[in-house]
Amino acid sequence: MPPPSPAAPDPQDLAAQLERLEQIVRRLEAPDLDLDEALKLFEEGVERLRAARERLAQAELKVKKVLEHLDR
Repeated sequence: MPPPSPAAPDPQDLAAQLERLEQIVRRLEAPDLDLDEALKLFEEGVERLRAARERLAQAELKVKKVLEHLDR
């Protein structure tokens, strides 16, 4: 099996992003969280979510291209 192309999303990286998002959510739900930390975590979460959505959109485009190629 050939190695993934440099532009191919790394599934482990995406899994790590999602795990970090889960950690952020758990921390944001904690009753002892102060406002400054909550804002920092929220900003990090928004950025990580944006990056994950972008990676998923790229993967979806690749799948569509492969399926279009198979239909020919």
